[in-house]
Amino acid sequence: MGYFRPVPYAKAFHQVILDRAPEREEAAADELSRLSQAIGISPELRRAVVTPNITVEEKTGIVEGLLDLLKIEEPTRSFAHVLQRNYRFLHMASIVAAYRELVDRHHGRVRAKVEVAGEADRSEQERIVDTLAGVVHAEIVADFERNDALLAGFRATLGSRVFDGSLAGQLEQLVRQVRT
Repeated sequence: MGYFRPVPYAKAFHQVILDRAPEREEAAADELSRLSQAIGISPELRRAVVTPNITVEEKTGIVEGLLDLLKIEEPTRSFAHVLQRNYRFLHMASIVAAYRELVDRHHGRVRAKVEVAGEADRSEQERIVDTLAGVVHAEIVADFERNDALLAGFRATLGSRVFDGSLAGQLEQLVRQVRT
């Protein structure tokens, strides 16, 4: 089996959304995410939608039931069937990530994973987000996680860029400087 590229699927779906239902751009991302999570947590469901032992009609029925259960609307429903017919359900997580990135780029946003030492209250989170937004000149959508190994401060990952304002990061940099 070759390397799967999720971006063409995500781009095609994003274009369909923009053409047919631009007001559903964000909702479609949430729907794809819910579908991906459902497939990810159920090994039985995952097997059912990819095994060659189940007919296409049976798989379509299973997918329809899942879409109904998750309250997935058009055009996400149709896209889910395209993925099912092309045996791409196993790649849902990467398709969702690629689609979210396209939506974020379309709206001038950047997603950030922000690790903080201890608990960061709302105002502290807002300061961190504002600082990052000023550096990258884009709106930041941040997911905050606690990481006590940082000792103090924060570390933010935006794509391949890492901004390390943690005490642990400063100590690592100091050790590298002393060694050189």
